[in-house]
Amino acid sequence: MGATRTNPISMAIKGKGIANFLRRSVKIARHYGLTPRKMHRALDRFTDLLRRYECPATFPITALALRRHPQRIQQYAAEGFEFAIHGHRHVDHAQLSLTEHLDELAQAQSICEEAEIAARGFRGPYLHAAADTLMALRRRNLAYDSSQGLAWDVLDGRETPAYREGLKFYGALSAEVYPSLPELEEGLVRMPYSLPDDEALVERLPFETLAQMGAPWLAILERTCARGELFVLGLHPERIAACEGPLEAVLRAARGRSPAVWMARLDEIAAWWRARAAVEIEIAEAGVDQLHIVVNGPPGTIALARFVAIDAPTTPWADGYQQVAVSSFTIRAANRPFIGLAPDAPPVLVDFLRQQGYIVQISDDPQRYAYHLARTTFMAEDQRPLLAEIEGTDKPLVRLGRWPNGARSALAVTGDVDALTLWDYGLRFLGR
Repeated sequence: MGATRTNPISMAIKGKGIANFLRRSVKIARHYGLTPRKMHRALDRFTDLLRRYECPATFPITALALRRHPQRIQQYAAEGFEFAIHGHRHVDHAQLSLTEHLDELAQAQSICEEAEIAARGFRGPYLHAAADTLMALRRRNLAYDSSQGLAWDVLDGRETPAYREGLKFYGALSAEVYPSLPELEEGLVRMPYSLPDDEALVERLPFETLAQMGAPWLAILERTCARGELFVLGLHPERIAACEGPLEAVLRAARGRSPAVWMARLDEIAAWWRARAAVEIEIAEAGVDQLHIVVNGPPGTIALARFVAIDAPTTPWADGYQQVAVSSFTIRAANRPFIGLAPDAPPVLVDFLRQQGYIVQISDDPQRYAYHLARTTFMAEDQRPLLAEIEGTDKPLVRLGRWPNGARSALAVTGDVDALTLWDYGLRFLGR
């Protein structure tokens, strides 16, 4: 492996700039100690807050740090917190070859197995991942990746050059262009990481009060709730003292939402997305303008319906939808309240719509459907406009809920554990 390609010092300077790197180096001693005591206190403070709001969390951890400190990590895992792989070493995975990726992942998985940590997912250090990263994750049978940064326009003009440089370094996409949703891609569930995260709030942006610092996260929560999307919040445990107030504000607001916000670990979200993508829906004629629908899915799968008559118990949901209380029901509608697609629709469009929970049928008869699409191309940039187009109409529609048990959106609290001691942090620069 080329040392210049993955050297942590050069990567840190590239990501933060030399001035911020030097300031960050001074702060390291306040976050870490010669023993893991400081980080244990930080993790205790973090997990105590999460327990108060009954919120699970995912902590991607560098495998070499886990190998040096397995006992306390095992305790947190036994309490229900997830630990994912944050690399075998804290290096830039986008610079690795496929062979190097496979070797790094194999070593990380071996360490996790020795520590009895069930690591099912991955987040790349520096939020970096490449095509070979994803291929290696699939070959090593990992369930998900959460390395893609997604930047939200929630700073009300407070962006700084340092923040913009960070987004560039992370390769962040815009949440105004791309929806913040999981995507099942060749067996691997990919989940975007929301920005700004704690590092941006504390070190790159000019906030004077806790309320100002917490406002961006609350705004992301509000937008993901409105759009039915996923907020993957990032907070390194060593910054919990600075960010405890903003995190608690998000947890309190999420708990007060109706329909609910599903608070879940990344592995739970990945498992749900995969299982719901495999839902089978039976549709049969039941009379004039009547269809009988049976939904065969995992526990928590619910049907939503709008502007159709339903012969089953329902409760109001959101956006004009009713939540159907049973999995087998009859509807009355002049046109099929599903999404019809022309026979030449690209498979990527069919797959995207089904992953969102829409019932899709291929037909060249647009008059038969309340909503019919004739598209021969579909790009990732088309996803958000298409969702807005479908949901912005008043056409009859029956679909599956995106999240379990009628939740409107999802929140995953995550915190990368890069090191537990000063020794761990220093050894990073030696590739150990």
